[in-house]
Amino acid sequence: MAVMSKEVQDLLTNVKGIAFATANADGQPNCCVVGMKKVVDAETVYLSDQFFNKTLANVKENQKVSLMFWEGHDAFQIYGTARYVNEGEEFASQKEWVDALFAQMGMPIKAKGGIYVHVDAVYNTAAGPNAGAQIA
Repeated sequence: MAVMSKEVQDLLTNVKGIAFATANADGQPNCCVVGMKKVVDAETVYLSDQFFNKTLANVKENQKVSLMFWEGHDAFQIYGTARYVNEGEEFASQKEWVDALFAQMGMPIKAKGGIYVHVDAVYNTAAGPNAGAQIA
């Protein structure tokens, strides 16, 4: 179990999009950009699913995932364990949030599911002597 620092949480919250990497059971990688994301707590990130195809197939086969995000000179990578949800109260509250954001943008897009990522480790990926260092 790892805990994201406030600095990591704030950057994750404020960047427009993050890179979300998955791999299938054979190790074939896939990476997509996710814009509808939020920090649930210091150990959990939520990623909304509107268009996950290969991503969802991979998560069903292999729950180990990675998130990468950066802005300016700050950059972090999270290794995590994914859990997909598309029903129940847990999903309903996230769907309400996502659907409202899309409605505000005038877009007829709806959330069809989501992925909770439990944070297993956090790494500094900014250029410099500490690049690649595990920080949580």
